[in-house]
Amino acid sequence: ANAAPKDIPPLLPYLLRCIRMIWNLSRFYNTPERLTGLLRKVSNEIINRCCAKISLNEIFEGDVEACMVSLKESIAAGEGWKQVYKVTAETVRAHEEPSRCWNFDVSSIFAHIDAFVQRCRDMLEVCEAQMQFAPTTTLPTFGGTRGPEITKSLRDIQGSFQKLALTLRSLNYSILDVKATRWHDDYNSFKSGVKDLEVMMQNVIILAFETV
Repeated sequence: ANAAPKDIPPLLPYLLRCIRMIWNLSRFYNTPERLTGLLRKVSNEIINRCCAKISLNEIFEGDVEACMVSLKESIAAGEGWKQVYKVTAETVRAHEEPSRCWNFDVSSIFAHIDAFVQRCRDMLEVCEAQMQFAPTTTLPTFGGTRGPEITKSLRDIQGSFQKLALTLRSLNYSILDVKATRWHDDYNSFKSGVKDLEVMMQNVIILAFETV
């Protein structure tokens, strides 16, 4: 219950061996419906453990490097869970009677995991945008007659990005809550704004080189 995202993948093979033993020996959990429910609880616990490690506040405050590590480890944990389940199901199929195979509803087991992994990928893109448009370092000094114009343009871009990031930060639901389906629209709006800023940044870079 205290595992960090990076600790989860090594635990999964043993965990599924225990669940397989339950499937074979338990008189209560030996039905597909009940074992599916147990596996779904494992999925939800993996999400809970990963969420406990991901700091949304740090992401929006620009301290993204450690958060990016946690997001990548969370993605690896979710994908590892699906892979270990697949291997275990294939092992059961190879060694058990057809009636005892794990022909469970995998969409039910992994729907939340799939959504959570995608949410983590989305937040990785937010982190990358933070590094691009809201760097913690100060802007360089641009010389020449157009130096002040270039500096102002970069500050305007940073200000516009901060507004986009603030909109995400101010959402009235948890970004990591996979049941919050409004995220798709809110995130697409953020991405559209970032694309506009990328075009603006390209124009500023071209202007900066023209003044050299």
